[in-house]
Amino acid sequence: MGATALKIGLFSLAQVIAVTLIWRALVPDPAWNVVQQFYGHIGPACFLVAMGVVTFMDRDDIISLIRKEAFLAIIVGTAYILADTFIMHPPFGIFDGAGHAESEHVSIMALILALGISALIIVGRQGAAMPPSVHFVIGATVASLVFLAHHQHTVAGSVGHNATIVLLAIASLFRLMGKIQEYGVVLIVTGFVFFASQMGLANYVDSTDYSPGAWYAFWATAGFLSASVYQLMLPKPPVPAE
Repeated sequence: MGATALKIGLFSLAQVIAVTLIWRALVPDPAWNVVQQFYGHIGPACFLVAMGVVTFMDRDDIISLIRKEAFLAIIVGTAYILADTFIMHPPFGIFDGAGHAESEHVSIMALILALGISALIIVGRQGAAMPPSVHFVIGATVASLVFLAHHQHTVAGSVGHNATIVLLAIASLFRLMGKIQEYGVVLIVTGFVFFASQMGLANYVDSTDYSPGAWYAFWATAGFLSASVYQLMLPKPPVPAE
């Protein structure tokens, strides 16, 4: 598994570099608020992709999957809140006049942190008796509710956040159905689409009169291809004995 983990890590790093270069090429001389949007989207996007990858690795072990998801949620939620408080909007983050939008961002990430802590505690206490889907469904639902009231400055930004809502709903449905592999694929696609909905790239789409639908179809395709590569990196599942 060590070689596989190395390949997954290198592929993930290559993708982060690639999307960063695309952003930099399409968003020249970005203002600070646009740079903040970049970090505010690439972090959660990486979280969604990582959630998809661990799903592929633990598709047959739901308890191990829940633990990995919980640790990811705790790490990402904590990192976002600390970065918002001490880097993005010092010295007091959302308590220092950061505005409604940032309060909404932080509320989602605080929920993710809380869900991660809750899942880790409950799976430790209840094990296989733990409800396997409720934490993700609650997180996806609340994030979607926040996005519905989250003001966007561009048409492309609105389309992208609406697309993210739809994809989160589909991921929740697959999770509830126990279709873990499909759930993982949708999470990775969601990560790519969400990254592409940030202010800088959305401004590019609107300013060039490019089709928002075509833009997100491109990023969804990239996400699906990424998910396919991740799946190909994993060893074949054992063939059951006859």
